[in-house]
Amino acid sequence: MNADGLGRVIGAGFGLVYVLVNAWAVGAPADAVLRVLAVVAVVALAVVLGRGRRGVGRGGRPPSFGRGYLLVVAAEVAAIVTGSALLGVLGLPGARFPWLTIVVGVHFVLLARVWREPSIGWLGLSLTACGAAGFVAALAVGSPALVAGLAGLLPGVLLLAGSFWGLGTRTRQPA
Repeated sequence: MNADGLGRVIGAGFGLVYVLVNAWAVGAPADAVLRVLAVVAVVALAVVLGRGRRGVGRGGRPPSFGRGYLLVVAAEVAAIVTGSALLGVLGLPGARFPWLTIVVGVHFVLLARVWREPSIGWLGLSLTACGAAGFVAALAVGSPALVAGLAGLLPGVLLLAGSFWGLGTRTRQPA
């Protein structure tokens, strides 16, 4: 599997986790339906990637998991740990998950620049907006279901959809 496919699998995997963990926010039976659909989406992505549809990103270059990527991930981990600790000290544990989603969104925005792949930036901005909405909801409303829906379920769906974005327009390469 090339770097583009690996990136899609990683994104879909995190999208799956977001949906599995946060689907409770919509209540039964919709939560079970969403969980099943998320699993089906990941399996479908694996099948599509396994059949040889491998994109390489804009300009024909695959994304690199080199120095730029490692710096972005290191900053992401530091921001998640530091922000979560600070929110705990401030007595705002309900804002931790939205903070995580904000940081993940910014991570994609930065990777869009590192990889020169604008579509990832749009995904990142969308995730950041979801996290910010969840953060505001956590502070203003305090409804765990609303926070889970805004900062967890919706970003999970976006990550899953983003994993499929552009597959039909990518060049097909021999295995």
